[in-house]
Amino acid sequence: MNMKEEKTQLEFCKTILEKVSFDPILFEKEFNKALMCLSYKDSSELKRWKRKFIFEKIQNSYIRKSS
Repeated sequence: MNMKEEKTQLEFCKTILEKVSFDPILFEKEFNKALMCLSYKDSSELKRWKRKFIFEKIQNSYIRKSS
């Protein structure tokens, strides 16, 4: 796999995770599946993305509730 294909695979995984984020169990299942098919570097990037994504989701939820 060349660099562009790996990047595309990472972006595809992020897209899938965003779409299933309404269900925490499904999100974790898809996240773990994504880690198995990505390179070490992309897996690390996806883990960083997940932390940021969840933080922002919680923050947005909190802001909506307090308004």
